[in-house]
Amino acid sequence: MKYRDLRYFCLALAFALCMAFVGCSVSSGDKLADISGIWKRGNDGTMIEINLAAEQNFLKIGDKTVEAMVKSVQDDVVSLDVKADNGQTEKWTLMQVWDDNGSTFSLAFRHNGTKDKLTLVKKL
Repeated sequence: MKYRDLRYFCLALAFALCMAFVGCSVSSGDKLADISGIWKRGNDGTMIEINLAAEQNFLKIGDKTVEAMVKSVQDDVVSLDVKADNGQTEKWTLMQVWDDNGSTFSLAFRHNGTKDKLTLVKKL
């Protein structure tokens, strides 16, 4: 009888741990909300508004606004399809780069063959 009780206890514990890990995982919607905000580009100080948690997704770089469609969210990388001025679709990526203690992050922004570092100014 004791062996059977121990086995049920171990199964219950395993189930509880699995549920805890599932509950702690970040959904793609949460990640999109985390990176939505006003960011400052490191090389020239241009302000970039990223809004990927709303009904209409866009990036506003300086005074130019571009529509964005989220293609995938994997780990810390968000892949976007952005409509360029010429009507073509470009592939852009935003990657969360966490600091040493894992409490804050900056963004690595790849677009048009360039890579910029963005630092958060204000959350949306």
